[in-house]
Amino acid sequence: MVSSLQFLLLLWISSTILEFSSSYADAAGSKVSAAKVRQISWKPRAFVYEGFLSEEECDHLISLAKSELKRSAVADNVSGKSRLSEVRTSSGMFIGKGKIGIGLPEFVN
Repeated sequence: MVSSLQFLLLLWISSTILEFSSSYADAAGSKVSAAKVRQISWKPRAFVYEGFLSEEECDHLISLAKSELKRSAVADNVSGKSRLSEVRTSSGMFIGKGKIGIGLPEFVN
């Protein structure tokens, strides 16, 4: 069973990978290959990228994320400012560029 933190990490990785063009993903020698992508859900959109990160790399990213997770907010319809809402139940965080600290593929760093 995938924990909510692992699921959030999976979604972050999925959205990061989807930003790259298909030509990059199919480049020779790339760890990301269309043949290794498996869609596990359409709503919410989630994909598994087989062999993209090692178990050690995943554990490291999860350890970085755990202490930084914050409850997600919504935009207030009147002011436009962020506010907490009972409707939005997710949590999220960002890992700044160069903060990962291990030798992940350059496009993840």
